[in-house]
Amino acid sequence: MAKPALFDKTRDFDGDAYRNIVSLRESEDLFSDLSDSDENLSAIAAAAEMKVKSAIPAGFLQRGFHYTTSISYPFEHEPYLRTRYGNGSYGVWYGALTMDTTIRETAFHMVREEAGIEGNRGTIIRERAVYLVRCRALLIDLAGKGKAFPGLVADDYGFTRQIGERLHEEGHPGLLAPSARHAGGTNLVALTPAVLSTPRSFCYLTYSCDPVQRAVTVERQPGEILTTLRF
Repeated sequence: MAKPALFDKTRDFDGDAYRNIVSLRESEDLFSDLSDSDENLSAIAAAAEMKVKSAIPAGFLQRGFHYTTSISYPFEHEPYLRTRYGNGSYGVWYGALTMDTTIRETAFHMVREEAGIEGNRGTIIRERAVYLVRCRALLIDLAGKGKAFPGLVADDYGFTRQIGERLHEEGHPGLLAPSARHAGGTNLVALTPAVLSTPRSFCYLTYSCDPVQRAVTVERQPGEILTTLRF
């Protein structure tokens, strides 16, 4: 039986992807570093901020914050990162088509990073924000091809980086790819921010990582455990 072709399918995608990033559940005093925690100085700075904000159209700053945080950041600030589909010379944005997939992907990487730090033995807690981001693009569809092409889900990224390099050089906007951490799951990989829009805050999560047991417990609200994953 002939092996299926790798690039024989495209998908006209028009829908949401889940973007799961490190964040904070509650805002901090953004002026604490400038005011040395002096409440009066912090209040003066906050008042000045509000005066500036009053001249800006309603919702403009929030829309800009959501866009920068959930869409443009990997393209503008981290294009040097070497990832599954990125070789460090261009930015790559990763989302997932389901909440379960994005949790498993990010939990795996948290365990790997924390377990790789010498002396990490206690519980590490990270707060994360999940956004829904709309994607409208004709994507190369590699979903479901992990068995035929094991390199798509391997821990060695050599094969997938070759794919990312080719698609980037040829000007393709992105691809759908099988998740290496969630059997049957699909990730959305964008190679340009132009196909991403309408970021909306979906929920906050708290990850509690035990690097010795290589386990992560995920909470939606304090005490509301969604899942515990072991890798």
